[in-house]
Amino acid sequence: TNKTPQSQDPWEEMNRGTFAFNKFFDKYLLSPLAKGYRFILPGEVRTGVRNFFSNLKEPWTTINSALQGDLRNTGNSLVRFCLNTTVGLLGIFDVASSIGFEKQKEDFGQTLAVHGVKTGPYLVLPFLGPSTVRDAMGKVVGFLGDPVTLALERNDKNEWIWIGTVMKGIDFREQNFEKFDNLKATSVDFYATLRSLYLERRNRMITNEKFSDKDPFQEFDIE
Repeated sequence: TNKTPQSQDPWEEMNRGTFAFNKFFDKYLLSPLAKGYRFILPGEVRTGVRNFFSNLKEPWTTINSALQGDLRNTGNSLVRFCLNTTVGLLGIFDVASSIGFEKQKEDFGQTLAVHGVKTGPYLVLPFLGPSTVRDAMGKVVGFLGDPVTLALERNDKNEWIWIGTVMKGIDFREQNFEKFDNLKATSVDFYATLRSLYLERRNRMITNEKFSDKDPFQEFDIE
């Protein structure tokens, strides 16, 4: 995008306040939980947990791919979900990737983008971190419309929605521990660094471009 950060972030003062709150929350709660999670569970188990939660997002990816008119990924994500839920033992093992069905995550923020909805101002959300007005709208729709969420609500298992969200947050922090801390240590302005990384990543996701392993927003899909 050619826009300057100022034009993307007219609410910077408010956002920096939320960012400071999130850093406090991370330092005193999320980071210690992530360290404990890493200490208690071996890497293979953590990968299995990550795969399990990632697999639960596949139906939402299928729906959004269809809404975007991307029939190839609609079929791809459907095959991934079926294979990983069965052969992959409820998604613990990502069998689909190993035989060539690569994951391509699609969410409602991307669907809005495909249909011409503008990004809107940059927005830092409490607990969830970097977003935009469009992506925040997408997160709300994703939370309310996700088939897995609806299935849990229908069966009065609402508590598992919140347990899952917390677990994904802890896992995300553990997965990106060194990346975040190195980025924080080497950034003159950590807020601005995360802002540009997030906006660049979302642009790449919308255009389905690849991104580097240095990207600290791997699997950034806490919705």
